[in-house]
Amino acid sequence: MSSDQNAIEQGLKLLRNGEWQAARQHFETLVASNDDPEAHDALGIALWWLNRVDNSHQHRTKAYIGFKQQGETRRAARIASWLAREQVFLDANVSAMRGWFARAERLLDSDQDCVEWGWLLMFRASMLATPPQLEQETNTVLQLAERFNDPDLEIMALANQGLSLIVQGDILTGMKRIDEAMTAATGGEATDYMTISEVFCVTLSACEIAGDLVRTEHWCQVATRFAEQRAAPFLSAYCRTTYGSLLAAMGRWEAADSALSEAMRAFEAGHRGLRVHALLKLADLRVRQGRLEEAEILLTGYEDHPEAIVPLARLHLTRGETASARALLDQALRLAPDQTITLFHVPALLLMVDVQLAQGDLESAHQTAAHLQILAEKSQSDFLIAQVAIAQGQIESVQGGEHADPLVHYRAALDRLQAYEQSLVAARARLQMAYALRDSDQTGAIMWAKAAYASLSRMGAARDADEAQKLLREMGVLSRSPQRTRLQDALTERELEILALIANGLTNPKIAARLYLSVKTVEYHVSQILGKLGVRSRAEAAALAARQSDQSNN
Repeated sequence: MSSDQNAIEQGLKLLRNGEWQAARQHFETLVASNDDPEAHDALGIALWWLNRVDNSHQHRTKAYIGFKQQGETRRAARIASWLAREQVFLDANVSAMRGWFARAERLLDSDQDCVEWGWLLMFRASMLATPPQLEQETNTVLQLAERFNDPDLEIMALANQGLSLIVQGDILTGMKRIDEAMTAATGGEATDYMTISEVFCVTLSACEIAGDLVRTEHWCQVATRFAEQRAAPFLSAYCRTTYGSLLAAMGRWEAADSALSEAMRAFEAGHRGLRVHALLKLADLRVRQGRLEEAEILLTGYEDHPEAIVPLARLHLTRGETASARALLDQALRLAPDQTITLFHVPALLLMVDVQLAQGDLESAHQTAAHLQILAEKSQSDFLIAQVAIAQGQIESVQGGEHADPLVHYRAALDRLQAYEQSLVAARARLQMAYALRDSDQTGAIMWAKAAYASLSRMGAARDADEAQKLLREMGVLSRSPQRTRLQDALTERELEILALIANGLTNPKIAARLYLSVKTVEYHVSQILGKLGVRSRAEAAALAARQSDQSNN
């Protein structure tokens, strides 16, 4: 082995061990003295893990050119396939993505009997295929992976096939594929950390689409630990985005706010094109919180983004602009001739029922609920079944008639939500129970309204909490919030928690460890606390907290 080859192998060993900074320094020295595509490729990988995405692409592009010039077309095609997806992840440049895929296909046009062809098919299908096409393509990829004994390609194909099945409603079979891929990825079969990171991302997306909040939380915890151990900013940001959605659904809105804000900052430093996903989830949360102006600001400039349709429609509905909300949702649910309704459409369908009921269009609401019922029965997702039951109950409440019994639907929903008792969906079910019982059992109605109000107030759902409070007042119950101190008026619950720890003398790292937050998150909260209280230091904030405490005790 030559000295250059030996140096390359030493650096590759650092990459295999996940020593990104050491690998970066090693290969920077090599490319400075030897313009070797192998060294450029390895340096690009190390930089990717360090979230230096622009520089990573530069070096992997040099590697692509170098391998192509040397006649190593398969290596060049593999890098081109990887760079294709990165164009969207970095700058949302779909045209550049298609261009890189075309380059890879041209390089392999007369040489498809190779594992690199499988990687091209896999990467391209993950970005451009419809769910049925993705399922079909992954069958081909699995055959190639088995033929060429590539465990990473097999794991990737299994995970994406699971996702495609789940989106189409076959959650049982899809989750079986996901679990198999996760077992292989985390059990030592994967040879590339990028494969493990990718499978985590696919798994989290699949769980979120399936409405399996418990499973989402379990895998988020596993993925977060992996991201921290391997210093993986891309996966860490993706985890925060998914975890933010989970926290929002579970009613932990302040924590969701922090997670989504952190994800946006992490993506901004690296894969900027993915920042929009966290931003739009945060915008939807802002609408639910009743912070409509902030939501509108976040959504400005993204009106053409498919994922913006639901938060935009929810914003219009909250403002009473039902025609605009319906037009947007019609756009989201308009399908091509070869497309069918899938779990991807569930958020739009659920919101459409609310819009149609607001417009008094019961016939259309029935039709929308029927689509949801089919998806719910096929998926067997407790969370989705509960949401559909609530929608059906609301339709019967509006429609009335001697056979209408919305309570049956609401009770069925609550039975399905035992694992999600603190979620917004459960709070909505309790509020609907109160409405349904108001005329026949006011005592029961008050009980359910109080339970709904407690949940909604705790999570910060201001508008929904106001609705519950209004219902209580109409039934003769005064529901007043206790008087709040100056600090409680100024700070969020999380900020009050951190201020208490500051007053006890804890440093930022110790606060982070105590609350299971990153140090950067704690630093952000401390900065917010100082600004809101108009003080210049932690000591002044602690002194103010002590004075407030003394006043309360006296």
